[in-house]
Amino acid sequence: LIVRDVSVFLVSAHGKKLNDAALFRSTTPGFMQSRRLSADAGESDKPAPLGLITFEGPPVKDLDVLLEFPSGRFMAHWPTARIQSKRIYWRSQNLLAESPLSMRLSESSWLSPLQQADRLYVKGIDKCDRFILYDVELDHNPRITMTPAENGFQVQNADAYPLKALTIMQPAEQQDHWRVAALEQVPGIKKEEKQPEEKSDQPAKAKPVDPLSEEALKKKEKEAKAKALQILGKQLQAVGALPKPAEAATKPAEKKETAAAKQKTPAVTVPYLKSAALTQAEALDVWRKQLVELGLGTPEVEHVLRILAEHALRNDQATIVYCLDESYLDKILPLEITPFPDVIRRTGIVILLDADPALLKRIDALITQLGHQSWTKREAAQKALEEYGKAAQAQLQKATSNKDLEIVFRAEQILSKLK
Repeated sequence: LIVRDVSVFLVSAHGKKLNDAALFRSTTPGFMQSRRLSADAGESDKPAPLGLITFEGPPVKDLDVLLEFPSGRFMAHWPTARIQSKRIYWRSQNLLAESPLSMRLSESSWLSPLQQADRLYVKGIDKCDRFILYDVELDHNPRITMTPAENGFQVQNADAYPLKALTIMQPAEQQDHWRVAALEQVPGIKKEEKQPEEKSDQPAKAKPVDPLSEEALKKKEKEAKAKALQILGKQLQAVGALPKPAEAATKPAEKKETAAAKQKTPAVTVPYLKSAALTQAEALDVWRKQLVELGLGTPEVEHVLRILAEHALRNDQATIVYCLDESYLDKILPLEITPFPDVIRRTGIVILLDADPALLKRIDALITQLGHQSWTKREAAQKALEEYGKAAQAQLQKATSNKDLEIVFRAEQILSKLK
């Protein structure tokens, strides 16, 4: 039995969650009952980030699937399962070669190809489908920065985990074309090994001495004489009979500078794959090859590519797409299958938004447009800035002190929605 678990996550460089509820709306069918706001009718068939589990191989009876989220929450899942605190449990599932579907998706649904895929049916007590779907929001603070370089980009990863199969999709001047930069791996910060504490040369503390013993009385007598001499010395210095000792030079601060204490993140160059811009199909082929190498089959690959086409290939900003380190994925989203399958492949794909330095210029232009003479232009700029969310927050804050009162009014409106 081969189990494939592939998750696609969307995250903002200014956010703190993977698949934050504010980043996109749900396009899953109504019977999946998502906690997210539903997309408008015109966008209800657009792909959205989702987790997918499929099964390939001989039929299996009484299989348990347990997915945990130590720091997050589930937004939707299908087929129905039991949710217990921080876990979701598909209990006693039967994997069958043939079985009627509980709910058939319309042909227009972006998820319908999964129901025709060559995968086992997952049948529970009352629901059956050819897959397990889940939508989960997880705590995650991306620590990735990107700057333009001569023939690509410089990327810094301040996290402890490496970024694998990293690609940058940058919109080109030619419409619907992208320049693609790629690197096999961007390393994370190596944690410094703690040095063993040096043993002090000072002798161990002596055992408590009897205060009435001869040794204790002699010590007290010496301390009293030293104190008396110290008082006498200060009195003689006050009348000028003894010179005052030179002031000791100030000792350097024992604390290290913050910059020195912090580990520096190495900047890695991510070069362009080709000098020419690529079409959407050519850009997606870069990831198609990566996903096949990761052991995903055609249904899983096509599922991921549909999401990447919608969310990674943007005309307004460059995005960073990479594979999560598997040990980190197991940490934030543990998966347990009983009995254990012959093969289990887990893949987590992250689409990072709002890391492009060129985006700041676009946000500034939109803020200026808030004061345009045309009402339509002002409304369009406000809507675009609301979609950027926290990526535009700092510049919108500055805009509240603009001389143009229309810009101030609209900037405050957007900021109130962000809060």
